[in-house]
Amino acid sequence: MEIDMSLKERKAGVLLPIASLPDRHGVGSFGDEAKRFIDLLKDAGFSLWQILPLNPLGYGHSPYQPFSSFAMDEIYISLDKLSEKGYIETLPSFNETSNKIEFEKVRKFKREALYRSYLSSKGKLDDEISSFVSSHSWVNDYALYRAFKEEEGESSWDKWEDRRKNYPTKKVKLTEEEKDLISFNIYLQYVLYSQWDEVHEYAKSKGIKIIGDVPFYVGYDSLDVYMNQDLFLLDEEHKPTLIAGVPPDYFSATGQRWGNPIYNWEKLKEKDFAFLKNRLIGNQKIYDIIRLDHFRAYDSFWAIESTCETAIDGKWHYPPGYEFFDSLFKEEPNLSIIAEDLGNLRDEVLLLRDHYRFPGMNVAEFTFEDSEFNGLHDKWDEKNMVLYIGTHDNDTAKGFFDSMDEGKRNWYANKLSELGYNEDNLVERMYRYALDKSCAYCIFAMQDVLGLGNEARLNKPSIIDDINWTWRLVSFDSFKEKKDILLELNKRSARI
Repeated sequence: MEIDMSLKERKAGVLLPIASLPDRHGVGSFGDEAKRFIDLLKDAGFSLWQILPLNPLGYGHSPYQPFSSFAMDEIYISLDKLSEKGYIETLPSFNETSNKIEFEKVRKFKREALYRSYLSSKGKLDDEISSFVSSHSWVNDYALYRAFKEEEGESSWDKWEDRRKNYPTKKVKLTEEEKDLISFNIYLQYVLYSQWDEVHEYAKSKGIKIIGDVPFYVGYDSLDVYMNQDLFLLDEEHKPTLIAGVPPDYFSATGQRWGNPIYNWEKLKEKDFAFLKNRLIGNQKIYDIIRLDHFRAYDSFWAIESTCETAIDGKWHYPPGYEFFDSLFKEEPNLSIIAEDLGNLRDEVLLLRDHYRFPGMNVAEFTFEDSEFNGLHDKWDEKNMVLYIGTHDNDTAKGFFDSMDEGKRNWYANKLSELGYNEDNLVERMYRYALDKSCAYCIFAMQDVLGLGNEARLNKPSIIDDINWTWRLVSFDSFKEKKDILLELNKRSARI
């Protein structure tokens, strides 16, 4: 099957999660600030906006341990938009000026307000919600799963009482309280999709493409596993026998023990990979381009015995990647995909990527020295590539340079000068360097656009703390101040 996913135009973009947008209520939302950001992107000469997964946040507030591959997190609902429609009173600001998201406080505040809006909307949206349910086949199951989870004190589904735990194989009579919670959760997903569609359509009208992010794995405590247990390697007690992670690497000497359950690839293949295909096709409907996180796992993945405390002792497994992608593109040939192909990869991963002409990724924080001055070049077509200074998992560019000793920092300064970049600020030098590369797409984390330091780092892999995923902007003022120079830089590098 001939599939060419290669990038044809030079574009620049910004990586900024929805949660990190400014908002009156403590966390970014699908409200007017999202549209305001789109306007600013356009004014600054950008045509790409990369976000993180919108699915319900899981353990540690991570968007990569979601409760569902299809549902969105209710925390992104704009309360002001609901107020405009008359479904809730105008609410006072809440944590508006904090550059750290306090997820538990914000979630409690919004949940109470959202339930009031649900009660207010009853009988007014019946036709719209009915149509939404008809076109989103997963939403009834998700609403039931979330209702059960709330009644079970948010515990993992394998710890529920038997009536709820065994629901996928033995349907039970629902209580009136459960029915109300189910109806409420359907309402939330309707509002989320409606508000997101409005933002997405606005982006399209401004010529901004949205790059969404689809994790390879799903969370164990999720609707995905709860309703499809035969598609995962579980024991008789519903527990994973093998879990996901990566072996020791740049981030951790003991590897990363992610804990996600491993797919039962034999079962997936028997069903023509329907579960995996539906995930990608569903996400393509809400984004313009999909970034496949952990792309290497479509060729080879590291699986760890669930009893192991680290990821050191694992084993490589090899799924039928070509069969999957051939089946996917036969069903949906118009997908747009970026392959996250970072790390130490075997050649077969690159062959799989290149077979479909998927654009790969390069992170300058990792590759600048080898690529430019040690004569080592990555095995890819540089033009069919997405270049970052750093991604959401790396330190900011300023933090990266600040962590170096003076000698190393001077080395970078001299090397960038040799390439013709002589600005006072090392971050700005690296920014201009990246823009001038031949890669088709160049995407900058907002922290690097603004020159922010380690205090604005979004995530440090392999740890759980109260810092990861919590950074946010409180206003766009700094970005507005830079938009004219950003526009000039994007023009100069022919990315407009």
